[in-house]
Amino acid sequence: MKKLTDIEILENIRARDEKTMLYLFKEYLPIIKYMVLNYKYSDGKIGVSGSESDVNDLFHDALYIVIKKILNEDFKLTCKLSTYFYAVGKNLLRTKLQKRLVEKKHRGFIEGNIYEPEETDVLFDKNLKKDVFEYYFQALSKVCKEILNMYWLEYSVAEISSKLGNTKKYIRKRKYECQKRLIDFIKKNPDNI
Repeated sequence: MKKLTDIEILENIRARDEKTMLYLFKEYLPIIKYMVLNYKYSDGKIGVSGSESDVNDLFHDALYIVIKKILNEDFKLTCKLSTYFYAVGKNLLRTKLQKRLVEKKHRGFIEGNIYEPEETDVLFDKNLKKDVFEYYFQALSKVCKEILNMYWLEYSVAEISSKLGNTKKYIRKRKYECQKRLIDFIKKNPDNI
């Protein structure tokens, strides 16, 4: 099969072309395989990594998410499709390895330590939500990040407008829009976290 452009791939997926699925498998599986076998996740004490058995599962999960996104009418590709696919795969792998690390720590508890699943699960969920928040916060524009950071550091609207050289009305409006954009990004998160 000839090399397809990103636009051709998007059109073919929307047209439900099965050959394009095979093309994606051929083109993107090696990328995912390399990432899975070379990505390490650690908490500083214990580390985990992907294995050969994770490759196909992760590839199919990433493919499902990407196709689902592409079939959404509002989807706009803002980078190369391979980059987008890689990012989705990396997020899935990171989540999988975070869970694996928690399981490994649990198995490593010595006798006498009491495992409280509720506490560990809450901590894991909290860290995962923090990672999702940080990921989507970084996707905001520079101005949005500056306004929200200053707002969270309890700068007044007057101080923010003075520092950024804008009117108070503009800062209030942008703060509202930036918060809304961040919330929308998080709500559209493929894992629904």
